[in-house]
Amino acid sequence: MTHGPLAAVLLVFAVGLPLVLAMHRLRVGALTAYLLTGAVLGTIGRLVPDFGVASPATLQPLAEIGASMLLFALGLEFDLHGLRRRLRPVLIASAAQIGLTCAVGLGVGVLLGLPFAYAFGLGCCLTMASTLFVLRGLDERGLRSRNEGQLAVGLCLVQDVMIAPMLLAISLVVPGAGGRSPWAVAVGMAAFAAVTWWFRNMLAGLLIDRIRALKVPEVEVAFAVTVALGAAWLSDLAGLGTALGAFCAGLALGGTEHRATIEAHTRPLQGLMAIVFFSAMGMLFDPGYVAAHPFTVAVALAVALVVKALIAAFAFRLAGMAPRTALGAGLLLGSIGEFSFVIAAAAFAGATDVQGQELYRLLIAITCLGLALTPLLTTVAVRFLPASAIEQVTSHGETIVVAGLGPVGAATVRALVAMGQNLLLVDRNPRLLDGWRGQDGIICHQGRIEDMDDWLPVLGHRPALVVLTFPIADTSAAVARRLTAIDPGLVVVARSPYERQIDLLSAAGVRHVICDERETALALLPVLEAALTEAGRDHRRLRSTNVTLQRIPPAPPDPTVDNPRSVT
Repeated sequence: MTHGPLAAVLLVFAVGLPLVLAMHRLRVGALTAYLLTGAVLGTIGRLVPDFGVASPATLQPLAEIGASMLLFALGLEFDLHGLRRRLRPVLIASAAQIGLTCAVGLGVGVLLGLPFAYAFGLGCCLTMASTLFVLRGLDERGLRSRNEGQLAVGLCLVQDVMIAPMLLAISLVVPGAGGRSPWAVAVGMAAFAAVTWWFRNMLAGLLIDRIRALKVPEVEVAFAVTVALGAAWLSDLAGLGTALGAFCAGLALGGTEHRATIEAHTRPLQGLMAIVFFSAMGMLFDPGYVAAHPFTVAVALAVALVVKALIAAFAFRLAGMAPRTALGAGLLLGSIGEFSFVIAAAAFAGATDVQGQELYRLLIAITCLGLALTPLLTTVAVRFLPASAIEQVTSHGETIVVAGLGPVGAATVRALVAMGQNLLLVDRNPRLLDGWRGQDGIICHQGRIEDMDDWLPVLGHRPALVVLTFPIADTSAAVARRLTAIDPGLVVVARSPYERQIDLLSAAGVRHVICDERETALALLPVLEAALTEAGRDHRRLRSTNVTLQRIPPAPPDPTVDNPRSVT
């Protein structure tokens, strides 16, 4: 029996959704649940060979798209301004962690009698950490904005950028792989870097402005996805692998004032593709192999996690971290990352000898188990990290913080300036801040609102009010949750693109939610009446039927919540 990707994706969601709900009660993340989903379906495929729907091959094209979209999302998130401020420690930590881990893996492989090509592939696989899991762990615990969190994120992103050179190096050392010339690789990477810089600074903003002027959201999504997958295809065509192109595409589009909008439009697709990617990788996991070699898998996993954590801790120590803090940051990067699947497939999936096949199965096993243990490693790592600098900011002030200076944010700032309010403006795009610099009563901070360790010490006191004008409810909820944990009495105002996200923001501590859907409804009636009058139509019946759109009143106070919700 043969099935296509459609049947495979349907089965992934049919099996995965109940697993996600069940594991959510155990506080296990959704991506881990889908990794388990893939393992379950892969096991069924091995037990029932004719059940072709449960095969990694059926999901491979979508998994490649998923990997590209994950790297595109990381490129969007990449904070070049923040990296420039931490460039030296990031480069020191990255060089030490990547170089030492690869060298240790290579040395261990040679000592175990592996061919040099296999030993080198082993070292490359062990080098990678799970950027996605590390980011989620840092965000959930409010650690991403700390200096330690930013350095860990920078190191993870450097690892992701190194996927392309590693794949090319593997192709050079694996017999018969037909690797490209190192000079061609260097020229290709330099060309991609130059095109990325040119597109980011010269063309991206202009193109996105033209596309947004069409006011067709589907076209905006199609443009972003076309750039992401097109760049991935071009880099793969040039022999550089899809990873480099996808990451560069995100980096190119992430430098415009529309970054938040692009992220919001493509996030559902990114999430969907991440599910497919992790499910496809989970299908490679063979429980039978683990059951047959429990001691080997356990020892390999323990050694990999411990050695990786210690090497990462040493790398962070070289970058200037205190010993205890370096150990905590090292634990964050102790697991083996999701892109180790990609490197392992390039190095070992095509092996015809027993040694290469066994090594491939072992690496898949410890990678899956390591990913599943990443949340636990993050929980342990938190115990070693120092208190945040913002916890020392205890005084209160009158300054209002406005995050996001798009059209809504700019209008908000103008209104608050007219009221004579003191403001701190936070945005990643320096062009949006330039128009407000130097004005009395306004402080401009280039960066992310999530990075409170950066802007709150600049402010010098706790804000009187925080206004989040960008339409990304997840980010607003994370910011509100951390701010209200520091100052339970703080008033936070945020946007919600959809009505269903109001409860998410309210539960996070947002006092007032402006819902785009509701505000559109409120604005519709007077415009409709004016249009009917202009058209000469009698709209008395509309009024007589009392069809009026009133503002939805605040929800009744919840005795279990200190700050009751109110929805404007």
